[in-house]
Amino acid sequence: MTTHTETRDIAAPREVVFDLVADVERYPEFLPLWNEARVYRHSRGGIYFTEQEVGIGPIRQRFHTRTTLVRPERIDITSNDPSFRTFHIGWEFAERPGGCRVCIVLSWRVKSWLLQRGIDMVLPETAKSMVDAFERQARQAVNAAGRSSS
Repeated sequence: MTTHTETRDIAAPREVVFDLVADVERYPEFLPLWNEARVYRHSRGGIYFTEQEVGIGPIRQRFHTRTTLVRPERIDITSNDPSFRTFHIGWEFAERPGGCRVCIVLSWRVKSWLLQRGIDMVLPETAKSMVDAFERQARQAVNAAGRSSS
């Protein structure tokens, strides 16, 4: 199983960053590797279910997830999709002076050993690029809010 943790201080309120991470349907607009993301069902208690597709070029992986929102502290994403042996992405958001600390822990193991080897090689850089993308989006949201309140 591959596990990677990425922690970053972001100069944006944690609610802003939380909302960006929670808005999975916008992922294809700014997240590398995300081709599609669609919420197909909402449940009580801040839970929703998605169908997503990630990939590069002709290599694509479609999968389903269950997301649990614990506003504004945590987001847990799991999958029972047949292509995974295990799948968990955990986000934590902590208030910090001037913004928030974001920690993402990605853990997954796929059934294909060849695909797993590829994931093992790219997961650290993928996690970093994901957090980079959310940080850019948060900065844009904060800047846009500052312009609209002026």
